[in-house]
Amino acid sequence: MNEKNLNVFIDFGSSKIRLGVYDNETSKNIFISEKDCISNFNLKKFEINNSNEIIRELIKSAEKKVDKHINNINLMIDTPDMFSIDISIKKNFDSKKHLQNNIKSLLNEAKSLVQKNYHNQKIIHMIVKKFVFDNEEYFELPKNEINYDYLIIEIKFICFSSKIWKNLQDEFNKNYLNIKNLYCSSYIRSSNYNYLFNEFNKKVILDIGYGKSAITVFQGSRILYFNILPVGGRHITNDISILLKINPEDAETIKKNLNQTETTFEKKEYKTSDLKSSNLSTEVIHARVDEIIKLNLADEYFNEFFKNNDTCILIFIGEGSKILNNNSIYLEEKFDFFNEINFFEENTTSICDSGFNFNQSGKFQEVNFLQKKTKIKGFFEKFFHFFR
Repeated sequence: MNEKNLNVFIDFGSSKIRLGVYDNETSKNIFISEKDCISNFNLKKFEINNSNEIIRELIKSAEKKVDKHINNINLMIDTPDMFSIDISIKKNFDSKKHLQNNIKSLLNEAKSLVQKNYHNQKIIHMIVKKFVFDNEEYFELPKNEINYDYLIIEIKFICFSSKIWKNLQDEFNKNYLNIKNLYCSSYIRSSNYNYLFNEFNKKVILDIGYGKSAITVFQGSRILYFNILPVGGRHITNDISILLKINPEDAETIKKNLNQTETTFEKKEYKTSDLKSSNLSTEVIHARVDEIIKLNLADEYFNEFFKNNDTCILIFIGEGSKILNNNSIYLEEKFDFFNEINFFEENTTSICDSGFNFNQSGKFQEVNFLQKKTKIKGFFEKFFHFFR
């Protein structure tokens, strides 16, 4: 099999590395594997040296399976320093005949504006939330001719530290690997799982990872909100370790075992001396999960967003959410707009499939940045291809 027919995805998490290899012609998964690791993606404390050998082992196993050398990979990753920017850009146009060129011009202007003001960041996703022609809103690229005096485009950018990007490139080069595409893992996975819950109009997907949590909000198929916070499962482990005065390894074991019990998270008064370790650990987990939910959903945006009586679901994903599987979640009364809470069971296949599905079809809101070709093309064609 020619390597050009292969599409390789690595989901690089803080506690696990997952690898999936796909045949582009058949769209079939031909190799899936994962290994545990401990990595730190914090900008001030970046450390992935221990993961290099793990990546090398995964690549060797994949090469043996497909009988080809692997040089190019698609990398899915989240970091605590990743963030999103929402901007609205407006421009008057004298000529309305070239709608796509006008849109491309405004998108390029918005991208340049973000790059100028965040010069130490790499834009990895550019998502069009809305077009406004005069006072008329469109959520997709208009197909018919439109008369308008001005155009407004609302855009979401997901940004990644240029320094971390450079470090990742250097480390992957040590394994003779080239990163073709860089994706935000939480955003890619949430976009894929979103379509599994189409019976709900509004979907809030909360990804609790080892070192971070991320929230993605959808209305129908449209992404409306994205945020990432440096609070995750590692912080729960550290809390248990400190309160029970045990080492982090034992604290991690206690935390993972709790999802085997039928414990309910409830608010109650207690004295630490009266609680067994499991009860105290449950309270610690409840406090941290409550904090994550509050930090993510306390935005004034949600007060307005959930005023309508649309069906709404809260979906937990990520390694950090696995401790909640058999437990109930106490939510404050102000969050009673959720009709259902779901603990979506991810696995290596579903995670890697998310990357492949996005790479193959993309999302209708996503602007795809094309690499420059040797063939002469128009200026904007070198940069943009709408909504894949």
